[in-house]
Amino acid sequence: MLRRPVQAVRRALSAMARGPYVALVGTATVFVAVFATGLFAAALGGAERLLSAWAGEVRISVYLAPGSDLAAARAAAATVAAGRKVEAVPAAVALRRLSDSLGDEAHLLGGVEPGALPDAVEVEAPGIDLTAAKALAARLRASVPGAADVDYGNAWLETLETVVRRARLAGVALFVLLALATAVLVSNTLRLAVFARRDEIEIMKLVGATDGFVSAPFLIEGTLQGLMGAGLAVLALLALHGILLPRLAVAVPVAGRLTLADTLPGPLVVALLAGGAGIGLGASALSVARALRRA
Repeated sequence: MLRRPVQAVRRALSAMARGPYVALVGTATVFVAVFATGLFAAALGGAERLLSAWAGEVRISVYLAPGSDLAAARAAAATVAAGRKVEAVPAAVALRRLSDSLGDEAHLLGGVEPGALPDAVEVEAPGIDLTAAKALAARLRASVPGAADVDYGNAWLETLETVVRRARLAGVALFVLLALATAVLVSNTLRLAVFARRDEIEIMKLVGATDGFVSAPFLIEGTLQGLMGAGLAVLALLALHGILLPRLAVAVPVAGRLTLADTLPGPLVVALLAGGAGIGLGASALSVARALRRA
């Protein structure tokens, strides 16, 4: 039972050894496609992880309407925050903090009165992701008496979230386009191998060989090329992760939280390998089907 599969693998390896140019071009084409897709997916995964980390570091501020009871607002926020640090910030304190943050430009606030800023209640919620920050902000808005507005850095965080969501859709489209383009290129490359062995194919068909027997080595050859190209791409991505991450952590300290599981998780690696093998298999099936129709 195992003789035919083993023979097919041997024939495929022998053909690749006899035609290294075809195998090299096919492998390189798959490598480029899988590397580009994996790089995009790794960057997207890292961006999502950083987005969650940044959300967890944002302080949620509940701004109160004029005349609201600051003490009651703080008590209500403490109940909702469930053990998190809650601070009441009177308007005068908020103005002083703003002045301190401006440094040498603090004189610009010389004519601003304390009442220009609203009283606020601030909640520190470290370690929560963007979704949890949104949910907590919504609960605070609904529960804190006199809440006029709630800010958790939502303006730029939601912008980043939109960018990441659109990038995810663009990544799917990129993968589909690259897969199709790569399949066509690899198929055309493998046609050279099929054409070089057309006489052998015709002879096998004349002596009664089935289409499956004839096509099996080509299918295995394409799958192996796709798998090798994808494997090299994964190794290149792992090397790139090791080189770039320390430099990124120096420039953006929060990036130090990124791990290999964030940028290149196991399911993504498996998907890249399977995708490369699938592209090679599909391309070889397409090229050998044309040859069999003509045989």
